[in-house]
Amino acid sequence: MKVSRLLWVWLFVLFLSTGTALAGKYTAGLGAGIAPDYEGSDDMTAVPMLMLRGNYDSGRYFALMGTNFKLNVIPDDRFSFGPALNYRKARDGAGYNNGYKIKDVDAAYEIGAFGRLNMYNCLLELEYLTDVSNTHDGWVVIASAGYKWVANEVLTITPGVFSTYASDDYMNTYFGVIDNGKYVENGIKDVGANIIVHYTPWDKWGIMGVMSYSTFDNDSDAKRSPVVEDDNQLSFGLMATYSWDDNRRRRRGRR
Repeated sequence: MKVSRLLWVWLFVLFLSTGTALAGKYTAGLGAGIAPDYEGSDDMTAVPMLMLRGNYDSGRYFALMGTNFKLNVIPDDRFSFGPALNYRKARDGAGYNNGYKIKDVDAAYEIGAFGRLNMYNCLLELEYLTDVSNTHDGWVVIASAGYKWVANEVLTITPGVFSTYASDDYMNTYFGVIDNGKYVENGIKDVGANIIVHYTPWDKWGIMGVMSYSTFDNDSDAKRSPVVEDDNQLSFGLMATYSWDDNRRRRRGRR
């Protein structure tokens, strides 16, 4: 079953994490934000904000941002590659829109892989995710580019752009409607921009702001779907962050 595959991936991630978790620098964040109630909705809802990142001396790292987790298994400061996991929340009680009944959709669990290139703080990334929970049985590919601007010792600003290509199974699940024979085809689903601002004026504490804007591609069936109430999707939030070091490996090396 696909769920069992997800379990094996989690075990694989935990195995790799324990191999590098002896020494590193960590940052955790917790806060709140607002986001569309579902993809295409014009109603906003409060959402929790969560992040956790660990950077190791080898160049490996793990990164949890919201419901997306990545683990870099390559010991390199410029190139990253590894497994990716993602949780996509359920869509319940959407009701009717434009005369069509909107389907309820269960939560989806997705696994895949990502690759990232960091050249002089210019970031290029490609991520592939496929459903393993029999919710949409499809896949998405997310391409993104950004720049990490270290303004000074306490302020980092990372703007970026992104685009998502989705399979027909994904598109039909999230943008198809009940009692409508129209087939929603695969294609570029959306394009957008985001920005992350991290301000750390205190020794270990800081504030992180995250904002993301996307719009459905003009040639996408998603844009013409009755599910979509608003082409423009905006989300943002604030988190308090805490950073610390774990130098156990260095201390052991000095004995």
